[in-house]
Amino acid sequence: MTQQTAGQAGDGGAILLRNTMAFDRAHVAEFRRAILNAVEFAKRNAPQLMVQVYIDEAQGLCYSFQLFPSSEAILRHWQVSDPNIAEVMKYCEVRSMEVYGSPNDAVREGILGSVGKASVSFTPELVGFHRLG
Repeated sequence: MTQQTAGQAGDGGAILLRNTMAFDRAHVAEFRRAILNAVEFAKRNAPQLMVQVYIDEAQGLCYSFQLFPSSEAILRHWQVSDPNIAEVMKYCEVRSMEVYGSPNDAVREGILGSVGKASVSFTPELVGFHRLG
């Protein structure tokens, strides 16, 4: 079992993303398929420590939680997963993104550029740990 302690602000520790997306309910089957494919691809090829996705079909909302070990892992995820991300985004729009941790400038700028300043919040970590194994 791996245990890791969260770092101090700005030291490149773990980063948790919570993404809220509104999806086109007329294409829920395609959206679900794109999500399943993206998560399976990430499981095999991307650096996330954890990915969990929840769908509220009645409200047309989807919630994604992703845990990364570092900013560098997020940048790597964007590189290897771009086609899968693009497929998911064909059926939804990001309503908000909450970033927990202290991403580097490249990640901050990437998130703000793709989501928009009004829809993003950044909250630095204080302390914590995770066990994944």
